[in-house]
Amino acid sequence: MALRVGVIGLGIMGGAFAANLVKAGFQVTGYDPVKSKLNALVKAGGKAGKSAADVARKSDVVITSLTSPAILDAVVSGKDGILAGARKGMILIETSTLDIADKTRVQSALAKKGASMMDCPVSGAGQQAASGQITIMASGTKTDFNKVRSVFEAFTMIQYHVGPFGNGMKLKLLINMLISVHGAAFAEAITLARLSGIDLDVFADVLTRSAGNSRVIEYRGPLMLADDYNNPKTKTADLTVMIKDNNLIEQYAKDFSAPVPVFQASMFTTYAALAQGLGQEDPGVVTRVYEQMAGIPRKKRAPAKRKKK
Repeated sequence: MALRVGVIGLGIMGGAFAANLVKAGFQVTGYDPVKSKLNALVKAGGKAGKSAADVARKSDVVITSLTSPAILDAVVSGKDGILAGARKGMILIETSTLDIADKTRVQSALAKKGASMMDCPVSGAGQQAASGQITIMASGTKTDFNKVRSVFEAFTMIQYHVGPFGNGMKLKLLINMLISVHGAAFAEAITLARLSGIDLDVFADVLTRSAGNSRVIEYRGPLMLADDYNNPKTKTADLTVMIKDNNLIEQYAKDFSAPVPVFQASMFTTYAALAQGLGQEDPGVVTRVYEQMAGIPRKKRAPAKRKKK
């Protein structure tokens, strides 16, 4: 019998997970305090849950996609939270980018109910999630991984079992560290290109066919070249989300006394952009900070376009 799946947190990522699970034929019950997001799930063929507890009662597997430890605690332990509806054998797939300690606390609470939990962050932006082209880094027991593998395959392209609980978050932070560095390096290169008279379209075309290319440049580069950071069709995330993740990375490095000077340098422009009130723009907006430092205000260009693969 097919697993019944619940999804709590129907934002850009969670909403995409739920829609793809419905397409794959799973019975999906979702919950989000924002009614429009629940309506979108129902329109896609899913069912609206009354609360996190209601979703847990109606599901064999529950997926959470949340933005903060406080929200995770409320969703799990609050009134009508997952714990109120959890039962023996239920598996929680926690995909949020949050501190491992916060996830471990939830894991322990669920264990008292006979339920288990996997730490399963994903890599990929909203558009990739919508098309199911994201990677999931599942950490926890191999037994649980095998039980929910069909669920993973329904909303992700690549599925890794990366070892014991918490390894998923460690890998996610390492990946996000590189994303931060790549984005800052590209912003620097754009600024130098402009100062030295290089046409940005020529630069982009050559770069994406060179050894200097990266997936970060491919999906965020068009926004940075076009100075177009708040278009819902192309936006990859909010700058505030990157800053939240970068703070976790910085603490992760401190915990292991790891030197990360290049990463720390990349954080400078994110905070400068935040101070200018750009927190809800795409993280590529750090390009404006570099251009301001160089004294080259941006002229409006055509909207960002993504190259077809």
